[in-house]
Amino acid sequence: MKARWVFFVSARYLRTKRREKGHTAGLLSVVGIAAGVMTLIAVLAVMNGFQLGTIEDILEIGSFHLQVDAPDARAGAAVLEGLPGVRAAIPYAETHGLAYGHFPDPLAMLIRAVPSDLFDADQRLAVRMEIVSGRWDLDDGGIVLGLELARRLGARVGDTIDVVGFSGAFSAVAPAATTLPVTGVFRSGFLEYDGGWGFVGPGAAADALGLSPPARVGVKLEDRFRDRAVARRVETLLPESSVETWREYNRAIFGALRLEKTMMMLLIGLIFIVVAVNIYQSLRRSVVERTEEIAVLKALGSTPLRLQTVFVLEGLWIGLLGGGVGLVLGLAVARNINALFAAAEVVVNALAFAGEWLVALIGGGRPAPGSFSIFSPAYFYLEEVPAVLVPVEVAAIVGFAVLSSTVAAYAASRRVSLISPAGILRYE
Repeated sequence: MKARWVFFVSARYLRTKRREKGHTAGLLSVVGIAAGVMTLIAVLAVMNGFQLGTIEDILEIGSFHLQVDAPDARAGAAVLEGLPGVRAAIPYAETHGLAYGHFPDPLAMLIRAVPSDLFDADQRLAVRMEIVSGRWDLDDGGIVLGLELARRLGARVGDTIDVVGFSGAFSAVAPAATTLPVTGVFRSGFLEYDGGWGFVGPGAAADALGLSPPARVGVKLEDRFRDRAVARRVETLLPESSVETWREYNRAIFGALRLEKTMMMLLIGLIFIVVAVNIYQSLRRSVVERTEEIAVLKALGSTPLRLQTVFVLEGLWIGLLGGGVGLVLGLAVARNINALFAAAEVVVNALAFAGEWLVALIGGGRPAPGSFSIFSPAYFYLEEVPAVLVPVEVAAIVGFAVLSSTVAAYAASRRVSLISPAGILRYE
């Protein structure tokens, strides 16, 4: 009951006008925190969407969760399929090569030999690799190409391409080209795979390219974060094999993604530092302006700690209000990012068309409709902008915003302890 007045006074100070600038300082503080929270939530959601999509594509299509070098890959795959936590064990081999299609210039590609029933063995891979033309058919010595690679080669389903595989061994004789029919075209949404990968079966095509027998076992796990525990069990079951986890195999790219995200958070987080300095200066002036009121409260028996709490709570209210508004706006922007981009494109194209119409009206001619696109397919390999909200990150952003404003308020309130009631009230 005795401390209730602290909350009352802090809320009253937040609502009442300042002598010089009214509500401007507090309003700007709230707007600054809201803008920082909204921007950081939206940017991290889009960054998470891109990064998680890249990580999933790499792990599900490219590198697996574990890669096992075993003397007999087929026998090793049969053993590993029975391990708890293992979703799929795929014997495979791969090599780089050159592909010749309709156009004269060859294109570099990666050729991977996999079982014909790969999509049945690994359902999540089948979801990420959409067959846009033809079918997944590797039984008759065919090849399934990425969409962009097929386009660059000028190859369609039913056409044939010549592929030269390189096993890595030096030879005085140039490797012979292998003619393969294109049985399917896939699209994963990841340009590296769509523009440079092809899949062949374990039969004649693999033999001709030097990819038989398979050299490795790619292991998919139910939970990829249990990779180290499963790797130890694999080494126990297959003592002559070597095991590499997805953390080791993709260390460079995952480290770059982590650094990119950390730097982006730090740069955008500078908004909170600027707002915290603004709150500090604003509340510091507030303490000076309310010196007489503080002196009266001290004379009535209030302790310096409780008076400091008044201003700390005022900073807390600013942080909570700005954080709440920023949270709502940030979630709305992140969930409707593609609609906002589409609306921005409509507005820009409308303004451009209006300008073209005005020029045509003055100088003659016909205005051309606008064609502005933020993420044009001519420059970006995207169908839409992905956005993924991570609850822990969202909570951390709002918490840091509230904490920064509260700490700034505490720093500004320390001046309260220096105010002497007798010196202030002597001449009042």
